[in-house]
Amino acid sequence: MVLTVDGQDAGVLHRSVLDLVAEIAGRLGGGHATALGTRPAAFDADQMPRLRRELEQVAAFADATRRHGWSLGELAAAPGERPVPLLETEQGTVWVNPVRGFELHGPAGVRPLTELAGMPGTVRRTPVTRLMGPLLAAAARARRLEIRERDRPAPPRPVSER
Repeated sequence: MVLTVDGQDAGVLHRSVLDLVAEIAGRLGGGHATALGTRPAAFDADQMPRLRRELEQVAAFADATRRHGWSLGELAAAPGERPVPLLETEQGTVWVNPVRGFELHGPAGVRPLTELAGMPGTVRRTPVTRLMGPLLAAAARARRLEIRERDRPAPPRPVSER
């Protein structure tokens, strides 16, 4: 998903992170942040103060409950109870499992991934508050925040953003 701040693309975020933020916001009483679960979503200047407060509450809840996702370099996802597809590669599809982390689903079956060619770093559990970083940064400076599907795929291409 692409984050747009005041008409300018400001970053990308996997849809699983937005879904988790919306789920937590719903548990905390709803509000604007629950709209992050449906895309496209847009928040105007008059909605931004409330959205910022709700995102701070979601981050505090996620931190207190030690919610986490997984990251590998710039790839990051926050699968809920079920694995989510993340990336198409020549070897198969990279999925993120909520318990086991990154996995490659290919013709030879499923195998765990600890690193990915062309992607610096190794797989690690990552706090949801860190995964929310691009969203929090965008909301902090936006007068208008939009969240939409990626227009043009670029290799490697996230499965959920096709």
